[in-house]
Amino acid sequence: MKKILMLLAFAGVTAVASAQQVTVTQTEVIEVQDRYQVLTNPFWSNWFFSVGGGAQVLYGNGDNAGKFKDRISPVLNVAIGKWFTPGLGLRLQYSGLEAKGFTYDKGALYVTGNEMGDGYYKQKFDYMNLHGDIMFNLNALFGGYNSHRVYEIIPYLGAGFTHSFTKPHVKAFTMNAGLINRFRVSSAVDINLELSATGLEGKFDGEHGGKHDYDGILGASIGLTYHFPQRGFQRPYPQMISELELRNMRQQMNEMAAANLELQQQLMDAESQPTTEVVEQQTVVVDADIIPRTVFFNIGSAEITPREAMNLSYLADHMKKFPNTSYVVNGYADSATGTPGLNKELSMKRAQAIVNVLVKQYGISANRLTVDANGGVDKFGQPILNRVVLVESNK
Repeated sequence: MKKILMLLAFAGVTAVASAQQVTVTQTEVIEVQDRYQVLTNPFWSNWFFSVGGGAQVLYGNGDNAGKFKDRISPVLNVAIGKWFTPGLGLRLQYSGLEAKGFTYDKGALYVTGNEMGDGYYKQKFDYMNLHGDIMFNLNALFGGYNSHRVYEIIPYLGAGFTHSFTKPHVKAFTMNAGLINRFRVSSAVDINLELSATGLEGKFDGEHGGKHDYDGILGASIGLTYHFPQRGFQRPYPQMISELELRNMRQQMNEMAAANLELQQQLMDAESQPTTEVVEQQTVVVDADIIPRTVFFNIGSAEITPREAMNLSYLADHMKKFPNTSYVVNGYADSATGTPGLNKELSMKRAQAIVNVLVKQYGISANRLTVDANGGVDKFGQPILNRVVLVESNK
């Protein structure tokens, strides 16, 4: 009986939705699209390759002895990385080329040429800095995903090491930070203006100014980024259901439940009425089953709206009339959005939210309610209908 009622209920919902197709365009469509919500992409999606060039300045021991312009040297950047979400990405970058500085120590590493004025010497050496960075797209994090946004600002933090190609091949640990200004040319190509700051161990320039000695590099470069195919992020499927459709679905389900309650009341009233006729003794059995009660949720949410909480009052009234009947609270999620693990957890949270309302707001005993998490499904026709909790009698 329970299965037949469930099938009839959903058949009714489908019929109402079909009947209202003509009027959907005349009503406001429910907005459940979240500007921050995107579908999980495969591992090989959203990879990119960058190359750029510019200039940098070394800040080391004794470098203030010479002119600033004489410490400017070229820099080359080559990177490969991946965006895991619109706001979070990782990259591996090879940067460096040449460094220039000054020293008062004739015996220091990388000294070139003769003594300059004021007793200092020029330094020059070739090096590379290999570092991994975590990138934060602030526009996507605070403004939502927009694949057509022209300008985005992307700070990053990372760590790595340097290697000097000039003997004696000194290696040093680095901390890297910077700001990428990204200008969109097309879905495949960006122009990037990158401002970088690198902190290095003091041995980087071949000199130690003390026990806790550090060098630094400030740089600026401009380059291009190519995004490999399977680029960008997909939105969840738009919800093609209007407020009128949802209201009619809800109304029909409530009418079916009210009709069931009315029939039960009529049976109880008939049983209690006195009669003068002698009739064969009969036993009236009142069915404690309910038509599966539905509660819908917004995408990615387990929060019950005030309207949905109010609709649970019908169910609570029925439960109170049959205090010995137990019920199963079945939670579901939409399989088109999120991973199986997240959908399993979300469906559990939705079912538990229904239990909390029934227990705390309507006084239903918790030991009469069993929670079942069904995870992500695609069984109720439309994505919004899969974000649901069904409450039915437990037999």
